[in-house]
Amino acid sequence: MPTSQADVLLDLRELVEATRKDPEMLPNVSQEVEALEQTLGVIQAHKARQSELTALRQEATQLLAAAVVRGRLQAIQIRSVIRGKMDLKSERLVHFKVPPLRPRSRKRAVVKPPDGETAETMPGASASPSTKPVA
Repeated sequence: MPTSQADVLLDLRELVEATRKDPEMLPNVSQEVEALEQTLGVIQAHKARQSELTALRQEATQLLAAAVVRGRLQAIQIRSVIRGKMDLKSERLVHFKVPPLRPRSRKRAVVKPPDGETAETMPGASASPSTKPVA
């Protein structure tokens, strides 16, 4: 038994053709074949509508994406104007999701020991009791 829509549609069409080609069986199932043909017409109409809606959904997605891009560009323009009109250090810029200029924090200078020396071998470092030789 076919399971996909395309296979079912093909199976129904083949069944209608097979009953139309058999003159002995046609009088017995003519009403059923006509009902099946009507159902095939409904199926084809729904399939065409589905394809149309798929195309419309793709078009709507494209229009939505274009509108989002346009909105992002407009937001950039508005934030640029706000940044130009207000003081760059004003904390009010945060309300518009614009980072204000803030003073930079200084990084601590890292003192590196001379080459080959570690904290244990530096002058003035004391050896731990566990490393002293036993007398």
